[in-house]
Order: sequence, then C-alpha cells, then structure tokens
Amino acid sequence: MTTLYATQPRRAPSAPSFATTPSGTYAVIVAVFCGLLLISNIAATKTITVVDGLPEFVGGGIFTDGGAFLFPLTYIVGDILAEVYGLRQAKRAIWVGFALGALASLTFLAVGAAPPGPGYENQEAFLAVLGFVPRIVLASLSGYLAGQFLNAYVVVKIKERTKERHLWARLIGSTVVGEFADTMLFCFIAFVGIFPTWGGLISYAVAGYIYKVLVEVIMLPVTYAVIRAIKRREPGYAPALPEGGTGVRQMRLVVAVENYDAAVRFYRDGLGLALEEAYDGENGAKVMILGAGRATLELSNRPQIDMIDTVEVGRTGVSGKYRVAFEVDDAASVTDRLTSAGAELIAPPTTTPWNSLNARLQGPPEVQLTIFTELATTASPAERS
Repeated sequence: MTTLYATQPRRAPSAPSFATTPSGTYAVIVAVFCGLLLISNIAATKTITVVDGLPEFVGGGIFTDGGAFLFPLTYIVGDILAEVYGLRQAKRAIWVGFALGALASLTFLAVGAAPPGPGYENQEAFLAVLGFVPRIVLASLSGYLAGQFLNAYVVVKIKERTKERHLWARLIGSTVVGEFADTMLFCFIAFVGIFPTWGGLISYAVAGYIYKVLVEVIMLPVTYAVIRAIKRREPGYAPALPEGGTGVRQMRLVVAVENYDAAVRFYRDGLGLALEEAYDGENGAKVMILGAGRATLELSNRPQIDMIDTVEVGRTGVSGKYRVAFEVDDAASVTDRLTSAGAELIAPPTTTPWNSLNARLQGPPEVQLTIFTELATTASPAERS
C-alpha cells in the first residue's frame, strides 16, 4: 500500500485482525467465562457413571464428573476471546479466571475448617462437597492454566497463518491441544493412586477428553454465529475481507501541511494522537501517520450541517466542505490544551440536546475540528457530530 506522501511502497499489514480496543462486550464475555469456570469446578466434585458393567481392563465402565456439563464451554468462550481479542486480552481473562478459581478454593477450605455454628448439622456434607483437598485444587488450577494458555496460543498462531479463513481449524485445533493438556494434568495429578486401577483412570481421562472435543465440534455452528456477531459489534475489529474480494480495511485522511513540524506538534503532541509510522525521503519529503482510534465516514447533507453549526456555534454557515471530529474523554480539557497549542477557538464546549459536550476549533492546516465527549449514549451518530 502506498500513500501520496510515502517515500517508499508500504505493504498493507499482514497481521491477523483483532479488536484492539475492546468494548463492554469483552467484559461480558470474561464474566461468562469466569462464571462457567467456577460453576464447573463446583460441579466437578461429583463423579458420574456414564456406562457401567464394562470389563475390568477398561476400568469397569466409563466415568466422568459434573464439570462435563459446562466446562467444555469454557474452551469455546476461550476460543472466542482469542479469536476476537487476541492473545493479550485472552491471557488477561485466563488470569482473572485463575484468581477467582483460587479464591473460591481457598474460601471453601477456610469455611470448611471453621467450626460450625449452633444448629448447623451439615458440616460433613459441606466438607464432602466443597472441602477440596489441596491435591484437587492443584490439579484443577494446573490443568486450567496449561490448557487455556495453550488453547489461546494455538488459536492466535493458526490465525497468523490463515487470517480470517479456516476458523474451524482454529477452533478445533486449539481445543484438541488445550483440552488434552488440561485433561491429562488434572486426571493424573488428582487421581493417580485414587482410582482402584490404571484402566479406570485411563478410561476416565480418555472419555472426558473425547467428550470435550466432541462438544466443540457439535457447537461449531453456534460458535461461528457468536464470533461473527461479536466481530460486527466490536468497533475496533477490522472486518474480514469478502471471499475473493477487496474490502475496506482502513480509512485514512491525508492532509497537505505547509508547516509540517507545527502540525506534528499540534496533532501528535497537543491532541495526543499515537504515532504509528513516519518516513523521511528525498528533497525533504516527510510523512507521519497518526492513529486516532476508530475511523468512520459520516455523510451529512447541508440541513444537517446547518443544524450542527447552530447547536455547536450558534449560527449557520460555519462548516466548510470538510470537518474532522475527535471523540475524547474530556472535551473541556482537550479544548484548553489545543487552544494553548495554537488552535483558534470557534465555540467553547457546549452541552448538546443529545447529551454530548462539543467544542469547535480551527486547527492547522485550516482544518476545522469538533472535539466532543459523549455524556450519554442516547443519540444517533448524525446528532452527535
């Protein structure tokens, strides 16, 4: 990819797409992930007979535990986190789950060790269900960490090669690897010497592993639909290119500046846009690419422009053909900073009827700016800018 002012050709980024600035959807997914983990850990205290009466060399039957109902879903949610948000955000969710799992285990141990109060007759039952022995806690947390980290790592590494294609390979491949590590660590740390025969232990581990992978395969259509919906909902996620097509991956505003250094000081240092790339070329050619978060293209007719001018400035005819709007956390402080950096104040921060705080500035090079902060989320995009 090249730009008008680039001094050498630049290829479009080949890295896989992830939501670089997670929205509130990420927090909801992490909450679901942790909830499934905690419920599964408690349910896993009960072993379940799936098939009984088999020969002794296979352990006499097929057994699992109560965690089999929900625990496979933690790997599906883990796939979603890694696929949409990348390895860093997936790791953050995994560590949160680990901390909550460890806290739950320690809490149950402490409560179980505390003397029962008057009239409480369920101490033995409580200890039988929630009195996790340290060995079980170690097995559970070790298997969880190894399995989930491997699951997220495999998703991201396969995505680096396949980009948006072959999602099924990422989902199944990661589960095959992650669930294997999780199942083997948990079963052998927790139950070596506990099961009466090695055949029973191996049957327990293999049955659980196959079941969890099958759940991933069966749930693929649902997982696909959820991932598509979240990708569309996340504003920071670059949309997948259509098969065989050329979709828009980025919108860039190219501005010709007479005083390059002054413009850099204003937009990079004053406004705080992030430096992404910069090039120097022959004959004094310079270009700097600054990141401004999410880019959108707003198309407004003249009555809409006049309405916005009236609200923000108090009169019509202020806006030219082009105006750049920046959403910031604190419009008032940013406006003060930019006027100190040389911007001309057209109109101070004003609370609009749609609950945003908008200011109008004239910045270099003859670029008119709207600086705004959302005070509520009840307005349409057309009303906000």
